[in-house]
Amino acid sequence: MILKVFEEFSDGFLVINPKGEIIFFNEVLLRLTGWRSKDILSGGRFIPHLDLANTRRAEQPILLPHPQAEPQRLRAVAFDVESESGTYILVRLRKDNGPAAGNGERFEQLFRSIGDPMLSANLRGRVIAANPAFYSLVDRPPEEPIADIAELYVYREELEDKLLRLLESDAVYNLETHLYGRERAVKRVLDSSWVTRDARGVVTGYTSQLKDVSYLRNLEARLMISERNHALLFDTILSSIIIVDPLGRIVNWNYTAEQLYGYGREEVMGEEYDALFRSSRKRPTIASIFELVGQNQGRYLEAEVPRRRKDGSTIYTYASYSSIQNTSGETIAYSVIEKDLTERVNLENKLKESLDRLQETQSAAILGFARLTEYRDKDTGKHLRRIREYVRVLAISLKGRPKYSSYISDRYIADLCLSSVLHDVGKVAISDTILLKPGKLTGEEFTRIQDHARMGGDALRDVDSELKRESFLTLGKEIAYYHHERWDGKGYPEGRRGDKIPLSARIVALADVYDALTSKRPYKEALGHRESVAIIAEGRGTQFDPELVDAFLANEEVFDRIRLFQEFEEHPETIEQLLQGSIRPLAEVADAG
Repeated sequence: MILKVFEEFSDGFLVINPKGEIIFFNEVLLRLTGWRSKDILSGGRFIPHLDLANTRRAEQPILLPHPQAEPQRLRAVAFDVESESGTYILVRLRKDNGPAAGNGERFEQLFRSIGDPMLSANLRGRVIAANPAFYSLVDRPPEEPIADIAELYVYREELEDKLLRLLESDAVYNLETHLYGRERAVKRVLDSSWVTRDARGVVTGYTSQLKDVSYLRNLEARLMISERNHALLFDTILSSIIIVDPLGRIVNWNYTAEQLYGYGREEVMGEEYDALFRSSRKRPTIASIFELVGQNQGRYLEAEVPRRRKDGSTIYTYASYSSIQNTSGETIAYSVIEKDLTERVNLENKLKESLDRLQETQSAAILGFARLTEYRDKDTGKHLRRIREYVRVLAISLKGRPKYSSYISDRYIADLCLSSVLHDVGKVAISDTILLKPGKLTGEEFTRIQDHARMGGDALRDVDSELKRESFLTLGKEIAYYHHERWDGKGYPEGRRGDKIPLSARIVALADVYDALTSKRPYKEALGHRESVAIIAEGRGTQFDPELVDAFLANEEVFDRIRLFQEFEEHPETIEQLLQGSIRPLAEVADAG
């Protein structure tokens, strides 16, 4: 649009860029000067004749050499035009035949077509001319005269200072100032001004080119506040924050991270994350964790993560990894936010050790108590240990079935094994003459023997009721009460049948019968393993839970190894090695079948 206007003028125009190079001129300039295009564009020969030092202040006569004739007298005036890339100079040339004629309207058209707000004012502050962009800036209609430009300035002293500087120097004066719009709305503007002179060179006023930077400055202020708040939050948040680039190098971290790991900021910037904090080669690398972040929608969590501090000690953290993306969605960094769990983990470990010791003591005490109930039998200790291991095998095997997977937990198995040794605790109330009788019991004696289930269950129930929470004794009383019940309902003391018999009692019942069959008693000799297996298999669905018999048959070789194992007292830990990898889950057996 502006270049088209230049071509319509009868005057010559050219534009000089901030580097001092001529980048545009119109056809009129060629005809007016007689110079060739390449000679003008070279700049070095043409520009010095323009006398920019004087023509930038007011229109001045110049003497321009003509390539083929006498030097010609022209008049030249130059205007500075500010842009984001620097100051451009617009130069107008015309024949020296007095004041410019016929071009006023077109020059005003150029003035009005410039996109930046522009105005010309006299020394008294009256606005002589202004383009539409200026009136839009100050929210005023063009027909409303501005008698004193000072009324638009928020700080009038800035205007006064500008006028003084313009009168003292011929240079363009730049400042950032504040102007009032409609209803006193304040706008921040960049103001580039230069003086204007009449034909005699007398200063008559000034011209200003303005640029509204209110939005830009508001953004800068908001960004500054945001950055300050972010920095404050970053350094005061109680969690450790480490920013890592995609190559695994640390690019930022906060004060909490410094306190957590013991390094100074200058010691970690640019260092590899793994080299400083990866506790061992068994731990995944930060690169592999970044892959998990990408696979989990930009976030990945870890608990009780071991980390290495500067002093070589190990700490434990809860770690949250997140990707940091730019506006294009490209991952440019990752954040590692951690909370120190070391104290909690250490307390949990100490508590676990304490509970383990308590459980060991408790287990030993219970086993000792159970032995008292059968002190007449020299094999009592080994019998109770065998029962405990038989029970463990059956419980682990059943756990493989979906029916029991949510019910039989590791905790359940531990409590079941612990309480299984109390199955015959009620026998403490039965006399030796009955318990150790070598012959067949009378009906009355057998009834008395049966009472041990009820008496043992009652005793354990009374103890369990004194406790404030559920304990292994809850299973103990079930086992004591019901381990002589039968699947077909023909057992005692209540004649329960099927699933009405607690699972714990059904498991101990089978284990107890197998041990009784394979052990020597005062009234009988021990049976062999194969014969005992056949008897239990025959009791499937009558005396025993069918699924338990299936679990037993799947693991009967393990039962035989436990039966023959005679080193419980000397090497109790080897029972775990004996069973390691040997127990077949019932689900596996069913699949094989």
